[in-house]
Amino acid sequence: MPRTIEFDRDQALADAMALFWRQGYCQTSMRDLTEATSLQPGSLYGAFGNKRALFLQSLDHYARALGGFVGATLYDDHRPPLERIRRFFGQLLDESVADPEHKGCFLVNTLMETPADDAELIEAAGRALARVERAFAEVLGEAVRRGTLPASVDVEARARLLMAGIFGMRVYSKMPVPQSSIGTIVDELLASALPEQAPASRSG
Repeated sequence: MPRTIEFDRDQALADAMALFWRQGYCQTSMRDLTEATSLQPGSLYGAFGNKRALFLQSLDHYARALGGFVGATLYDDHRPPLERIRRFFGQLLDESVADPEHKGCFLVNTLMETPADDAELIEAAGRALARVERAFAEVLGEAVRRGTLPASVDVEARARLLMAGIFGMRVYSKMPVPQSSIGTIVDELLASALPEQAPASRSG
């Protein structure tokens, strides 16, 4: 009876994701993936399927990690709503600046690389990013209910603005630019997207 080769599937998937993130889907070969995961081609195909199937699983792996980050920052009830959003962007900025490879966001990179007629990959990346947008809208809605933002604010439009800011920041951070440049982008974005409600005047 043939011997079953054991390996850490989650680690292999993380290694594949890291390679796709650095090189993109088109520039990554199955040979690259076998080297990155230290798996033989048969084991790689048996565990994950073909390259496309492995890429989709890598996107899902990244999306799950992003979901954990969103939950830890945007749904932290111990902080005011707008502070949570600022904290989210602050941590995103730190991550972008600290990355020596300037990889940007795996999901955004995928949307930029994928042909417009490849609906499957576009939907997979877009679905994960849409969950972030919905989280922004929920937290902005909470800020409106608490009176931190004016009631006139269109929270869905503001959530889209924040997402557009993420796209721009992540792409811009792929260039070798100073941290201060990216920080200024984030500051201007948040100043525009989060205009806090002025406190009501008190009589007497």
